[in-house]
Amino acid sequence: MTNEELLRQVNFDKPDFSARSSEVYNLGEGKVLKLYFSETEDASIDREILNTKVAFETGCTPMACYGDVKIKGRRGLILKKLEGCSMTNMPAKNPLILFKAGKILATLHANVHEKEAPQLKDVRVEAIETLEKEEVFEFLTKAEKEKLKEYILSLPEANNILHMDFHTDNILCDGDNYQVIDWMTALRGNPLAEVAMMNFLHHEAELFPGSSKIKIAFMQMVRGSIYNSFIKNYEKMTGRTEAESHKWDIIAYILRLGNWNIDYERENLQRKITTFVKGV
Repeated sequence: MTNEELLRQVNFDKPDFSARSSEVYNLGEGKVLKLYFSETEDASIDREILNTKVAFETGCTPMACYGDVKIKGRRGLILKKLEGCSMTNMPAKNPLILFKAGKILATLHANVHEKEAPQLKDVRVEAIETLEKEEVFEFLTKAEKEKLKEYILSLPEANNILHMDFHTDNILCDGDNYQVIDWMTALRGNPLAEVAMMNFLHHEAELFPGSSKIKIAFMQMVRGSIYNSFIKNYEKMTGRTEAESHKWDIIAYILRLGNWNIDYERENLQRKITTFVKGV
């Protein structure tokens, strides 16, 4: 069937999966539709199309992109359907995965980071442009912003592929086969920028809004354990270290605050950015 015929069969009132920026629908015949919410910027969607194609062509993911569509004023991507469930949900089926999740993440990271894609946007440029979001970074003075930009540009340029949202929800598990999905945030640059982001995501990012304190406390413990295993294995595989990544922390903070601006994280990130700029 053509893409148009597949789309006509979809019940758009019942997505198979919902995320912060989109809903996902199964189209059949090995395809899914990622339908963005209307407030998602066209530039972000265009970038995900490019990022997904690059990730597929370089062997970072088997998720092929079959083009974009527009449905009821909302843009969407038709993608290859990958089998399996997210690593976040895997413990319900296989609790033992928690003991090897860190090594799996490290292996996937090392594979992505060894690929290069000069056509992707420089992570340093993205951070500098993100600082221009006045409504988000109004807590910084003009002088502080200029100081941060100068520091960011002093960091070395690189063409390694970075995912920049590398958490268990974005890893699909199918038996012993693990695949990285959701390339909207992908950039190019030094892999240590990704390590810095991983550190934040696994220690301080918001966890399951609305969940009980007991569940959140448990998940904080789990993700901390996963990170410890991840960084141990990643350092061994690549020779890059967590200690080296701290010079890139500011990029992680800026991108996380500027791109997501989550209520729970805002005050902490503002404090971290302010502290960092004072120490530069």
